[in-house]
Amino acid sequence: MKRIFDRVLGRTVDPGFKPAMHSAVSSELTHSDIEKYYLRIIADMMRRMMVPADSVEIGVKRSGTGPTGLTAFAGYVRILRWDPIMPVLLQNLPVIDGRIRKVVSASVILEHTHFTGLWFQATATAEGAPQALVGMPAELIRQPTGN
Repeated sequence: MKRIFDRVLGRTVDPGFKPAMHSAVSSELTHSDIEKYYLRIIADMMRRMMVPADSVEIGVKRSGTGPTGLTAFAGYVRILRWDPIMPVLLQNLPVIDGRIRKVVSASVILEHTHFTGLWFQATATAEGAPQALVGMPAELIRQPTGN
């Protein structure tokens, strides 16, 4: 027992004892790991918005360097099938982007990256996509705030 304590406390070294070699597993996250983490955050947000998983294709790519010098990542959502939920989804883009940024900023893992934003693509080739303009264009009039 004394021999074990001596070896652990470093007083003497057992001649047959070999120090552990450095592990091949790194504690650093790769860009691929970070992309997968962002992908899970975006996919979870789409699921919460009740967007069917087969209606969108989600991707995350490194997009250069952010304004603070951190590695930047952007999320991409391609609409594959036009479901009734899609107009609601597109109408709420600022809210969705804000919620994703909130989750990202709260994550300890991603505190050293920059989220560039969420990019949506809705092509005319998407299944069920509108073939003509839908809805009425509206003019936004800003009302002065009352005192």
